Amino acid sequence: MKKLIAKFDKNISIDELDEQIQKLVENFPEQMSILVRCRITSKHIVAILKENPDLSSVERLEWDLEKMKDKIATWGITIN
Repeated sequence: MKKLIAKFDKNISIDELDEQIQKLVENFPEQMSILVRCRITSKHIVAILKENPDLSSVERLEWDLEKMKDKIATWGITIN
């Protein structure tokens, strides 16, 4: 598998999102490092899973949350 795209309800908890992403990673070969990019739309969180282009990565799963930093900070404030 080269790429997998999944949509989640915008109100999903961070724990549930992480759990669902872990399940999706199982669709890729075990030895492959996976890069997860998340984007937020007005109604959804879109997760894009694909082979990690950083071949030096030893992690099975790497999150690219660069474009979500502001949203995560807001979520942290509302959770606390």
